[in-house]
Amino acid sequence: MSEAETKTEAKAKASSRPTLFARLRELLAAPWLLAFLLALLTISSLLANEQGVGYVRDEGVYFEASRRYAAWVAEGEAGQGEAGEEREARAARRDRYFGFNHEHPALMKLAAGVSARLFAKPPDPAYVEAAEARLARIKNPTKRAFEREVAALEGGWMPRLREGAAMRLPAALLMGLTVALLFLTGRRLGGGVLGGVLAAGWMVLLPRVQFHASLHCFDVPIAALTLIMALAWLRSLADWRWGLALGPLLGVAIAVKHNALFLGPLFALHLWLCLGLRWYQEGERPRAAQLFPLPLVSMAVLGPLVAVALWPWLWTDTFARITEYFAFHSEHSYYNMEFWGRNYNRPPLPMAYPAVMTWATVPSVLLLLSGLGVLLAMRTLRSPAALGALGWIWDGDGDGDGDGDGDGDGDGDGGGKGSAPRARWRAPLPAFDGREEPLLYVLLAAFPLVLITLPGIPIFGGTKHWLTAYPFLAMLAAMAWGRLWMRADGLLVRWPWLLRYGPVVVLVATLAPSTWASINGHPFNLSQYAPLAGGPRGAAELGLNRGFWGHALVPLLRDEDIGPGPIYVHDVHALAVEQYRREGRWPESWALQNRGRAELGLYFPELHMRSDEIALWERMGTTAPTMMLTLDGVPVALVYRRPQP
Repeated sequence: MSEAETKTEAKAKASSRPTLFARLRELLAAPWLLAFLLALLTISSLLANEQGVGYVRDEGVYFEASRRYAAWVAEGEAGQGEAGEEREARAARRDRYFGFNHEHPALMKLAAGVSARLFAKPPDPAYVEAAEARLARIKNPTKRAFEREVAALEGGWMPRLREGAAMRLPAALLMGLTVALLFLTGRRLGGGVLGGVLAAGWMVLLPRVQFHASLHCFDVPIAALTLIMALAWLRSLADWRWGLALGPLLGVAIAVKHNALFLGPLFALHLWLCLGLRWYQEGERPRAAQLFPLPLVSMAVLGPLVAVALWPWLWTDTFARITEYFAFHSEHSYYNMEFWGRNYNRPPLPMAYPAVMTWATVPSVLLLLSGLGVLLAMRTLRSPAALGALGWIWDGDGDGDGDGDGDGDGDGDGGGKGSAPRARWRAPLPAFDGREEPLLYVLLAAFPLVLITLPGIPIFGGTKHWLTAYPFLAMLAAMAWGRLWMRADGLLVRWPWLLRYGPVVVLVATLAPSTWASINGHPFNLSQYAPLAGGPRGAAELGLNRGFWGHALVPLLRDEDIGPGPIYVHDVHALAVEQYRREGRWPESWALQNRGRAELGLYFPELHMRSDEIALWERMGTTAPTMMLTLDGVPVALVYRRPQP
């Protein structure tokens, strides 16, 4: 080869290499990077705005529990007192930490406590001074050392956040993970990036989700774990490694919240439904090994073991305490809930309650897309290929080939190229026929809503108890989105500019109602309602619940015009007040007092608490509040002051 030819070939190779700009553009278009950026944006937004969301009743208890559990972790890490103690003494020591709020799983409280030990700023100096004085009065040195460790007066290792924000961080991280997974899955189901953005935005932009994702509570975390479990379940049907991992994942989910206890039976029902449909329609009789395969066995065996391992309270008297746990939830005290102007505090709630509240709190355009996704998914009952190629689960390319060896071990157990992989115990459904994924999403979206309608279910609260349905409604909406634009591709062929710009415009219009509602409703998004319900005003006129938990408080803490107490705090939990004090946010002049001796009174409007307001009028000698917090003109918190003589 001549020198000229060599130079020409070298130039050709150089010109064929992608430029730095092209590489950067390819990197920015990578699905995993976009998912990461969306997750980061979600977490940053939640942390930037959570300060305005008041501490709800449950949070006050969880803050205290988290400090205690983290103290146990810190003690264990330091190796103090564990090695030389007898088993009974170690158990008693452990129970001192985990006996508080032991009726709920420990994992999120452990995570929050450790997060505070890492990132929390020290408490307010005035609070520390008062706490030190209180500790000095404790004569028993053992008790004094325990109380000092639990008080966590030193702050975290890298103090960057308020303690409350640091404890809310784990839930925000899980919300970010949920957004990333919804984007990746929605991108595959919805035909591209816009489908992924729709799936992620469907959930994270909802006002109620924004509110609950800002709390140190368990509702958003269990929704995240349910989504993770569902995606892992689909993978486990063809890959034994995921089947084995499913048990520990279930244990983690149970250690977050008891909703996860339903997942094993639901996954079994999904598998048997798919096998039954194949048998009925195609004559493909299921093998015995497919009925109770590795994924189900893994969940049944490893799930409970991991759940107990992550809940130190259960390490002693395990079976007795598990029995106590189930008894507590079966006899759970009932909450009050307003619906159509009537208060309910004993089951059953009206069967329409979850459906109406979902309609009233989720913009209708999102529900229409989800409903269309449900209808499309149900078509696969008769025709598995009705939706076309969905792509293999977690296949970022969404090419829909769905092939592979079926069990993820590369042994080629398919009998040759072109033959179907063989079903067996460790891979019960190595090849999907098109209905498995959509039907699972319909099942997991419907179950929480149906469960709330059952007559024996205690009234735990409102929409937060079916947040686990929302990721699957979001993915069904993405599925419908993709099919709609596939149809539009043929109808709008004469107007290519509509196909280029139309999807972006329609996506913005689709997500605009929930985005505006979340921005408008912050920090009172627990009282926000969808446009077709009339927003907060329309919901108040319809007699729908306005709020609960005494969270609508933070703006009042900064208002100097309210004046000094003593104050009656109504529905604000004493431990929530304690957290405000730790952070220096509670006015020093607001000494807590019962209603009969208070000069200042808070009231959070709820139908069942009307008598509390009347009693407050009598004590304060007036029916006119001196201060009011509102959302679109609807009161969410009122302040009454006793006139000075």
